[in-house]
Amino acid sequence: MTNWLKKEIEKISMIEKYGTVCNSDHFKMDANENLVLDKNFLMKISLKSIKKIDLRKYPTELYDQLYKKLSDYLMVSEKSLVLGSGSDQIIDLLLTLIGKGRRLTTIYPTFSYFKTRCQLHGVTSSEIMLSSIDNTFDSEKFIDDAKKSHAIYLCSPNNPTGNQFERSQMLEILGNLKNNLVIIDEAYVEFAKYSLSKYVQEFPNLVILRTFSKALGLAGARIGYMIANEELVELFKNRVQSPYAVNSISLAIAISVISNSDRVEKSISLIRHERDKLYHNLSKIKKIDVYRSDANFLFIKCNEEYDRVIESFDNRKIIARGLDKIGSYGNCIRITIGTKKMNDKILSVFNSIQ
Repeated sequence: MTNWLKKEIEKISMIEKYGTVCNSDHFKMDANENLVLDKNFLMKISLKSIKKIDLRKYPTELYDQLYKKLSDYLMVSEKSLVLGSGSDQIIDLLLTLIGKGRRLTTIYPTFSYFKTRCQLHGVTSSEIMLSSIDNTFDSEKFIDDAKKSHAIYLCSPNNPTGNQFERSQMLEILGNLKNNLVIIDEAYVEFAKYSLSKYVQEFPNLVILRTFSKALGLAGARIGYMIANEELVELFKNRVQSPYAVNSISLAIAISVISNSDRVEKSISLIRHERDKLYHNLSKIKKIDVYRSDANFLFIKCNEEYDRVIESFDNRKIIARGLDKIGSYGNCIRITIGTKKMNDKILSVFNSIQ
């Protein structure tokens, strides 16, 4: 092995692994999937859609169909949309576009995968700390730091804290950072109050990341998309994005799900209701601190009870996202909002530590 490759492998091996847990007999509540959307419904429409496709052909027509459906669903121009193999793939391409050696401003804590991809692509990230009291950050401090950077990344609603930042704050940042590439990750926006998608023409440096993996219930299909101004989209589609990045089966299933958006919206409404109910019940427990959420999960400070909570989840066959110590927050977990049955099991874990 050549010396340069050996050194590169050693450097990459130091990047934090983005781990997943798989245990088929447990309630999997660590990945923020939409487990409320009926599995049999998805299977039925998926099988029906797959029968219509010809796998011998490239999915040109399916791309066109999904762009049209997605445009109608979001009420944005088709010329503002780029599909990808999950929003993760689009993140990689955006970081390639930013380029090795450049600087990016973000917050902490936020989506850990994005930070590890910055490390892989050689993009230096500067982090502005969130307040552990209310998950907010200082706009002036963020803007001042970002003026030294080439790009910024904000996840809103934020992962793992769950809160959506105020629209006025986001617009203030956009108005002050016209020389930065502004990446706003809206993976959980269907559960929140607003989207910035209507501002992509007003702010040509704005890129919004969205996904089918959360609210739309298609984590296994691996489809994400980007919303941006038409000039950037045209460049991204034809010069940056891989040809046919999304396969025919995933495209066909996504078309079917968008065509049945009323079923999706019902599941979103139920998740919001269950989220607020679970938050209300957990906020009564004195040994933990739970934060209000605009996403489909709750972020919980477990304080001195962290090890006990993790053990109790395991005993009840529930997989939660154990986050250990996060800055001034201390030991935290993130737990997905599921069906009433799942959420009652989650509540029972915390009731057991009172």
